[in-house]
Amino acid sequence: MSPSIENGKASVDTVQLEIVQDAAAQLHQAHYVPQTEDEKKLNRRVNRKLDLIVVTLLAIEFIFCGIDKTNVGFVATSSFIKDANLKPDDIPNSLSLFSATYVPLQPFMVILARRVGVKYFLGFQLMLWGGLCMCHAAIKGSGSLIALRLLIGAAEAGFTQIGMYYMSTLYPKYDVGFRVGCFTGMYSVAGAFAGVLAYGLLRINSSVLHGWQVVFIFEGAITVFLGIITFFVLPKNISSAWFLTPEERAHAIRRMEIDLAGTQEEGDINNTSLVKRDLIDVAKDWKKLLTVICNITTVLPVTAFTTFLPLIVQGMGYRGIQATLMSVSPFVVGTIGLLMIVYSSDHFRERSLHTVGGMCLGIVGCIVMATSTDKDLRYGFAHVCMAGVFVGGPLLAVWLAGNTPWKGTRSVVMGVNGWSNIAGVIAGQIFKHKYAPRYEVPLIITMVIMASGICGLVFLKIMYKLENKKRAAIISNWDENDFAAEALSEERRGDQRRTFMYGT
Repeated sequence: MSPSIENGKASVDTVQLEIVQDAAAQLHQAHYVPQTEDEKKLNRRVNRKLDLIVVTLLAIEFIFCGIDKTNVGFVATSSFIKDANLKPDDIPNSLSLFSATYVPLQPFMVILARRVGVKYFLGFQLMLWGGLCMCHAAIKGSGSLIALRLLIGAAEAGFTQIGMYYMSTLYPKYDVGFRVGCFTGMYSVAGAFAGVLAYGLLRINSSVLHGWQVVFIFEGAITVFLGIITFFVLPKNISSAWFLTPEERAHAIRRMEIDLAGTQEEGDINNTSLVKRDLIDVAKDWKKLLTVICNITTVLPVTAFTTFLPLIVQGMGYRGIQATLMSVSPFVVGTIGLLMIVYSSDHFRERSLHTVGGMCLGIVGCIVMATSTDKDLRYGFAHVCMAGVFVGGPLLAVWLAGNTPWKGTRSVVMGVNGWSNIAGVIAGQIFKHKYAPRYEVPLIITMVIMASGICGLVFLKIMYKLENKKRAAIISNWDENDFAAEALSEERRGDQRRTFMYGT
């Protein structure tokens, strides 16, 4: 057990104090780093088990989250619009209607999941939206499409943010970025897999069911099955992870305590409480709220392209089901680009400029798709665009999580970050059928929005660096007792403490 310094009625771990002091002196964010070869081996073993059980299951679930959310766009290239008595603009409008319930409920769902337990909440959530997806097979007009998109939006609300929040409680801050990338990267895999799956299922026609009905029933049934598995596989928290040995469990808990050194309340591992101050702290933190606004600019191209890429590709001269199939390879490239950039972000312990780099790739791709008349060139640069646009969501989420060590506040800010999905409403109104087949105007608008997000992220990086320098100057003459007193401060908590250095 580590030695501690007594301060009033409480005590502070001296190992954690040393970590905080060293990090502050170097203007670096405190984080867990294994110290010995044996500890490195133990740490890798814990990560492998978490990766195999938690990340794999969440990633598969995210694939079907993406499929169930965007399968309307894929079946739009079939006879779906005609058979279901819909109008062409009903598809983009359905995206906006989905967001009408999906976006507002985000914070409440994340907070509720923290209170109830992620494993229980996610299990129920998957079963509910899977069932609603199956109901899409019975659509007979605009009214039933509207009702189902509103309901499935409410059912899926918060899933992504809950998954990212959950992983941020299991992994140290500079291990979690790649895992969140693997998780959210499944959205681009969903785009590729949904295309292949839809291509196969749409070819199934019988006297009873159309191909598009088979798509909804099959994909929804798998989601329900995943929900049932979730109840039995996911651990409630790191201290109750059934697949870890006692030694591994103790290490997993200890490394999270070190990763949050000097910033987190005692005994937080099993804490699920939320107080009024958690809400107030988020509302008063303009930098984190600006990060959420910037996230809107990164989520918009993802939402737009995962839903409308088959139609954009169709506008390049490819037709029908072929357009759906030709949408697969850009999503594959998107996944590869995402994983490379988030791995680099963890390795170099940097978030903002990696996000900016991905957005710049997206802008380059959009420029060519909007201006070129060569269909092969436009199709090629769709891959360039997709290689970058998926990066922003996961990196900004782990940036927020890493800069919000107080778990109650973190659950609120991650939920508020879910409001960035309002980009879905914007995308649905930008990519209208009247701009087909080339969609030049929507692509140009998307570029402008991403460029504004780049400016915001660079500004945030500068502001966080200035704040770190200001804090370093304040604590430069502190002794060990001053650091201990700050670690136990009730006036300032979490990232408000002067010893906390923000990640940039």
